Amino acid sequence: MSTKPTAESPVASSDKQRFSKQIDAAFETASKLAGGSLAPAEFYEQFLNTALGAVDAPAGVIWLRTPQGFLQIACQKDLDKVGLDAKRGGRQCHNEILRQVFQSAPARPVMMAPQERLQGVQAEPGGVPAANLTDYYALFAPIVAQDKTPMGLLEVFHEANHDPRLYQTFLQYAVQMAGYASQYHQFSNARQSAGLEKVFGQIEAFARQIHSSLNPTEVAYHVANEGRRLVEADRLCVGVRHGKKCTVEAVSGADVVEKASTHVRRMRALFDAVLKFGDKLVYKGEKDEGLPPDLGRALDDYLAESQPKLLVVTPIRDDREKDNGKPARSVLLMECFNPPEQVEPLVQKLDVVSKHAANALYNAAEMRRVPFGFIWRPVSAFQESIGGKHRLYWLLGTGAAVALVAAMVLVPYPLKMSATGEFLPEQVKQGFAPYEGEVRQIHVKPGDAVRPGAPLFSLFSATLQQKMAQMESERHQALLKVQEYETFRARGGIPAEQEARYVQEITSGRATAEGRGRLLADMQRSYGAIPGNPGHFVARAPDFDPALRAPSGLWKIISNDNREQLNHKTVKQNEPLLRLGVTDGGWRGDLKIPQRAIGHIKKALVTPGKHVVDETSRAYLPVDVLFASDASKSFVGRLYLDELAAQAEANRDDHNQNEPVVTGYVRVPKLDDLTDAQKSALFVAGQEVHVRIRCGDHALGYSLFHGVWEWFYEKVIFFF
Repeated sequence: MSTKPTAESPVASSDKQRFSKQIDAAFETASKLAGGSLAPAEFYEQFLNTALGAVDAPAGVIWLRTPQGFLQIACQKDLDKVGLDAKRGGRQCHNEILRQVFQSAPARPVMMAPQERLQGVQAEPGGVPAANLTDYYALFAPIVAQDKTPMGLLEVFHEANHDPRLYQTFLQYAVQMAGYASQYHQFSNARQSAGLEKVFGQIEAFARQIHSSLNPTEVAYHVANEGRRLVEADRLCVGVRHGKKCTVEAVSGADVVEKASTHVRRMRALFDAVLKFGDKLVYKGEKDEGLPPDLGRALDDYLAESQPKLLVVTPIRDDREKDNGKPARSVLLMECFNPPEQVEPLVQKLDVVSKHAANALYNAAEMRRVPFGFIWRPVSAFQESIGGKHRLYWLLGTGAAVALVAAMVLVPYPLKMSATGEFLPEQVKQGFAPYEGEVRQIHVKPGDAVRPGAPLFSLFSATLQQKMAQMESERHQALLKVQEYETFRARGGIPAEQEARYVQEITSGRATAEGRGRLLADMQRSYGAIPGNPGHFVARAPDFDPALRAPSGLWKIISNDNREQLNHKTVKQNEPLLRLGVTDGGWRGDLKIPQRAIGHIKKALVTPGKHVVDETSRAYLPVDVLFASDASKSFVGRLYLDELAAQAEANRDDHNQNEPVVTGYVRVPKLDDLTDAQKSALFVAGQEVHVRIRCGDHALGYSLFHGVWEWFYEKVIFFF
């Protein structure tokens, strides 16, 4: 007779909770592995260790289908310890299980208890029974391709000492883990397809770029530099034949081809020899003794200058070249100083580049032969009249330099100083704790509107509690002392010589009690302490600045939501807890002006003609303000002299900026003309603003390059 348990045992419940946590962690790890770019061997090793570790499985295997259709081990762990060979025919029966589970349609998971035969699988039976002859539970989960066809199996062996109800959970876990393995294969195939698309895209971009110009030198440089990246060689050089001689037009990585250098001259001789030879030259470290003498000498001379381990020189001929008796119009040279073992892919890539480069180089070379006399004839006549092209270039350069210098000196242009800052209400204050203590309760949240004096935080301080308790104790002791002396006096019989001392003690005790009472009242008033609850006090909202507007009479919490960080945290008196602002009043930009700009700004504010005067005869500088929340429109603000700080300070908020800054305020009058919808979208406290402060008109050169002049004066002139 068998009995069915009505409730889980405590041990089974604890195992279930433990496995649940481990399984969740394994799913997260497997998801990251499936979405990564690991190699298959490394992926399966980490994946199998994760899959087995989550359910404390002693052994497991990942089987993958070979191109011939057989199952092969991709990764295994402790398979030899499960006892497949302990019983006669155990491994053959296990292989029959794998075959039938893998060939079943549709693919589904299978769980087999120890010494159990396989049942319910729609597959053709084999010569041996499909049975699990081990002492472990065997769990099989299919790994499928994107079209749901099986491509492998995840097999997990588990000990038979757990609650039987857990093995169904283990089977579902194995199925989901097999799904992550399937996902890895899908992502791997997608990455391979993306790689091919990337190569095709690079070739297409290369073709567009080399056909974007008809200048032979520009085309050659595009072919050399971009083609080297496609071929993945160390150097790619381009030669173009003009007439009978070949010219080295471009060398990858070099801005200018020094035609008089030995290296270029020997490269040109090699180009001429290869073009005359008419076939591809491949050098892999050993010279071919069957080369023509002229080509052999040119190759030896070039190898004496450059020592590549792989050198390929290939003539490229366009289909439109009808003069087949003449050498090809262009030639490419590829060099590798540390080539891979298989160089055929490099040569194949060079052939692809050559096919695209042949058309572009042929077009550019042909365009050079087309005359543009109706355009260049007047220029050529003027060039000849002044003595040649060098004098023409010198004259044009001198005229351009004179015109540029004149423009830099004579053309006025506004000098603009850049700064950044925050857009904030005019009234902004920080909420502080009146005394160091632990935050017990937070009464407000971001966006709340509160009145001055409203409670913001409730705090507790053991030190304050001790002080107040001590004050109360001293006050109570003094009152008891006064009461005791007054009782003795009321009884009478006190000697006359002690009467004065009694009166003095009573007076002193009353004074002490009153003093301690006043101190307690002051502490309660200063720290916001709660009467009758020592150590507990309240941080309240500050009062308004009477000189600024507060139409609604309310503060608004404009800081971020940091309640979780502040709750039960011990804070100090100088530590800001939150930021409050009057959002329905005036707004301004709090600027951080670099100290290098403050001199220009103050000078413009006191120099006539450099600043603007408002309706109250106050001088200000126009400021172009750009809000980070709406970079499509700028506003014009005002910067007054009295709204600049008197000294510079370190820029503590920007760790990348070591230069001290001067704080200032910029007001934007035009913001009052915006609609409520525009204001609600623009008036975001704390958003970044970028400004350019107009410091009056100066010479164009100074306005554009004043930083260069100041650096030169500081580092050079001032040094001497």
